[in-house]
Amino acid sequence: MFRRMDFSLRTKLITGYGCLERIGEVVEGFGAKKVLLCTDPFLAGTPAAARIRELLEQRGVGCLVYTRLQPEPIDVHCDEGAQFCKQEGVELIVALGGGSVMDQSKAMAAIVTNGLPCRKLADRPIPARMLPLVCVPTTAGTGSEVTFVSVITNTQERYKMTIMDADSLSPDVAVCDPALLTTLPRGLIASCGVDALTHAIEGYTAVCENPISSALALGAVEMIAKNLPRCWRDPADRDAQSAMMLASTMAGAAFINADVGAVHAVAETVGVAYHIPHGVANSLFLAYVMEFNRPGNEAYYARIARRLGAARPGADDAENARCAVRFVEELIQRLEIPAFASFSGVDPADFEDLARRAAESPMSLDNRKTIGKGDYLRILQDAYQGKKMYL
Repeated sequence: MFRRMDFSLRTKLITGYGCLERIGEVVEGFGAKKVLLCTDPFLAGTPAAARIRELLEQRGVGCLVYTRLQPEPIDVHCDEGAQFCKQEGVELIVALGGGSVMDQSKAMAAIVTNGLPCRKLADRPIPARMLPLVCVPTTAGTGSEVTFVSVITNTQERYKMTIMDADSLSPDVAVCDPALLTTLPRGLIASCGVDALTHAIEGYTAVCENPISSALALGAVEMIAKNLPRCWRDPADRDAQSAMMLASTMAGAAFINADVGAVHAVAETVGVAYHIPHGVANSLFLAYVMEFNRPGNEAYYARIARRLGAARPGADDAENARCAVRFVEELIQRLEIPAFASFSGVDPADFEDLARRAAESPMSLDNRKTIGKGDYLRILQDAYQGKKMYL
């Protein structure tokens, strides 16, 4: 008998090559007459941003562009953006970008309707539904277009705080057009793709996984394994990019309902300390955490190996679990993701404190295997030294 569970997916999903053309009808459906296009300074000058503005203006919808944000969003910018929305009478936000843009847009939209500063929304239920939010992801990695969480850096206490509420923070619509992925640089395709793979693997192995989240997670694992290398070799591969866009969304729906574990706990800690982008940080530690979790959980990782296409015919779960780790280790090397030691400022003298912070993260509690400070310290040291496990 299955245990009792909750599963929330309250975002309408529109996907398919060229579906950005539907943004006008989507926004018009909310009756909004003044919209904020929240995006980063680079994307603001792209044809995608121009097309969104054109399609909105064709329907008589006024569109303001807001670009005050950074790759890892901070509370101060969220508060400023919300104040801008209030001053301008914004009725709906369109978030064009990756996870950082969507996270900041969620926070801004919630600040507007709740009248609370960003730091006051963290780690508590959000009383009022945020402004209507339409997400247009430009990467295949975070799944933020369907998640009801926003991760924002608290600049006073220097940690990544979580704003989360299934009722109040789920985007209304996700317009997922794979055409937006075909001009991405290979480095971003790699780190975002492994970010999505991390969400899928942790969403499947977290202690709170459930039958629906597991089905989505394993499906995403298989799609990413087949298509991420293709996208990396040829960003213009429309079929592979379409599969990656959908896999990223599936992984997002999985992990938001099952949680993540030790990879995210250590990656978010390290990301704040050294200003390493989230997808890259996950890539640095995924294989090491899988290897830590593997003993005693071989059946989970053997099933992952089968979806990765890495399982060996006739091998037992123990061997196939090792094959899963080997596949991920080889994939990250093949995608040429930078090594941990190559990032500016990384200092082994910091690792004791970083390990403590990771162990104190609530995400550590949902890791498949009990993990503590000493375990994180070894993972940090192994990653810094570039330890090879099965290569």
